[in-house]
Amino acid sequence: MRYFKLKLPMLITLSLLTSCCSTNTQKKYDIRTNADIQKAQKTSNKPSKIEDPNIESIPQWFIANQSNTDEVLYGFGSGKTSQQATQNALADMIQRLQVTVSTTTSFTNISNNNKVSQKLIQEVTTSSADVTIPNYQVINQSQTDNTFYIEIQINKSQTINDLKDLISSNIKQASQLLSTTYNKSSIYRFNITQQVDKNIKIIKSSLRALVVLSPSIDINEYMEALNHIDNELLNVKRTIQIYIDKQNSGFFYSSLEKYLQVNNYITTDNKNSANISISLKLKDYDNRLINNRYCINTTIELQITDNLSSQLAPKQYVVKSCSSKGRESAIDNAIEIFYSQLSNATKIY
Repeated sequence: MRYFKLKLPMLITLSLLTSCCSTNTQKKYDIRTNADIQKAQKTSNKPSKIEDPNIESIPQWFIANQSNTDEVLYGFGSGKTSQQATQNALADMIQRLQVTVSTTTSFTNISNNNKVSQKLIQEVTTSSADVTIPNYQVINQSQTDNTFYIEIQINKSQTINDLKDLISSNIKQASQLLSTTYNKSSIYRFNITQQVDKNIKIIKSSLRALVVLSPSIDINEYMEALNHIDNELLNVKRTIQIYIDKQNSGFFYSSLEKYLQVNNYITTDNKNSANISISLKLKDYDNRLINNRYCINTTIELQITDNLSSQLAPKQYVVKSCSSKGRESAIDNAIEIFYSQLSNATKIY
């Protein structure tokens, strides 16, 4: 199933610049006829049009901004990449509905459900979080110079049904995965927790979209199932003790530590009490000045070891970062790039 996540809110603005000029015509000592003078004055008093190449390059369908109907919703976005333009178009679609997730009837009703934690409700209703829109259609797209323009549309009723299916399928998959962790190796359990984390993110972002499109829909059953999965996942994560084996002082360890902390994994400084060890190996590390920019190009091999079975699971990440602000800025960018790669991976090893 095709779906996309987005961050809220994003706005697209356009501005037009016009100016005019006039020319004064002197009558004294002018050898032209009165008719010529009048014609010249009329011509000179017309406003001159300043051509703005940026305005001309914007597609007309993008400027027209198609209005929503009861069943068909539109979104418009621009960006430096096609993906960014699509993300902005999806954000525009949701924003045009002018619905705040946390104030919908759905979440007002669920707030009193003692089977769902208030923390989980807050995570689902936060306005800056992801929203998933499945099966959207790109009906117009254009590229001019370094800018992409995208127009998307969805059928409201069909999208609501698709979201319900997406939520149900991820709830089912997450429950099945968690049921397989009993008496399994630490690496296997760690792998399952990462997959279930992805399921939960899709469920949450789909719920946000669902209540925006259908503010009064009953989501109690979904939220109770999500709450149960969330608790089961936390219990499995508590059985995993992770030791970060810092064999060098590489700055990429901060990305790894942030990833583990954000995803509620338990780390320990005692290697003997840990059941998983993680280390990073830098391969082909290269740093140099390129066109007055400090650039870093390296391959990071993340190695996970099961301390009981000594099972080793490696995975490589390629990180490229450049900055005109110098070495420290390039390092900061590289750290964020590696963290993003870890966060977006189905599993980190």
